[in-house]
This record gives sequence, C-alpha cells and structure tokens, in this order.
Amino acid sequence: MPNENGSNRLDRIERILELLVDDHVQFREEHKLLLTAQVVLTDRLDKLAEAGKATDERLDKLAEAGKATDERLNALITIVDGLIRNRPQG
Repeated sequence: MPNENGSNRLDRIERILELLVDDHVQFREEHKLLLTAQVVLTDRLDKLAEAGKATDERLDKLAEAGKATDERLNALITIVDGLIRNRPQG
C-alpha cells in the first residue's frame, strides 16, 4: 500500500508539473506578443508625436499669416473710411 500511495502521489505531482510547464510555455508566448505590441505601439506613438509637432508648426505659421492679414485689412479699412469721410460734398 505505501508503494501504491507513493506512486499515486508522484503521478499527481507529475500532472501538476506538466500543467505548470504548459502554463509557463503559454505565458512566454503571450509575453513575446505583448513585447512586440509594445514596440509597435511605441513606434506609432513616436510617429504621431512627430506629426503633431509638424501640425503645431503649420498652425503657428497660419496664425502669423492671419495676424498679417488682419493688419493689412485694418489698414485698408482706415484708408477707405478716410476716403468716405473726406469726400467732397456734391
């Protein structure tokens, strides 16, 4: 009986060890996938950040162009206003 009990115990331990090994193999595969996804995500975030910088630069240039346009419009409005107010009465 002790021999049978001992072998049953060893069988249970072997089954548990096989389950642990299988789980660990699966974990390693999933970990590789996770690391790959992390590298891809980091690369895409870097590209997105770079695109954002370029967009910010374009927006800054557009804002400056808008300011220059406002200044020219104000000058034109002042000239036209002066012409209308100072025209001879007919």
